[in-house]
Amino acid sequence: MPFTVLTGVRRGTLADVAPVARLAVDADREARRELPPLHDPAERGAPELALQLLEDLNDGSLLYVAERDGRTTGYAQVTGLMVGDGGHLVEVRRVYVVPEHRRRGTGRRLLALVVRDLRHRPGPPALRAWAPAGSDSARFLEAAGGSPVRQRWKVGHGGIAVKGVLFGWGPTETPAVRDHALA
Repeated sequence: MPFTVLTGVRRGTLADVAPVARLAVDADREARRELPPLHDPAERGAPELALQLLEDLNDGSLLYVAERDGRTTGYAQVTGLMVGDGGHLVEVRRVYVVPEHRRRGTGRRLLALVVRDLRHRPGPPALRAWAPAGSDSARFLEAAGGSPVRQRWKVGHGGIAVKGVLFGWGPTETPAVRDHALA
């Protein structure tokens, strides 16, 4: 029987940029199929995505990776520290797990590591993530411990507005009253 290493999650390093950029190409394609364009619809390749990721990391973004058998199987990227919603916060830019490794808790473990890291900071910031209302992403964020905070619209390329939900994690998080507007 072959030796199998379980999926592990950890804080990313510069060495993770190339494999994450390759996954980001697939993540972008998948997002374009599921949503009206929220960004420039031009398809970017791994080199362009790697450069953007390096710039983001240089500006304070954090990267988390999931691996199985030495292969990167998912990642989470969060922004650097910002001020908003009455305090300090960090936003989830993306959580992506390759399709064959989904529904195994990898995405939840990535977000749990992000939350744990943030809670160990002095004056821990809140964590926020946006997802289209009623989407698989919204269901995932709620299953991963996010509380619906409020509705938030995003306007993308061509002026297309997408109704979404802002989810939050934080030591002082006050979940919104659950109603049909958030569901």
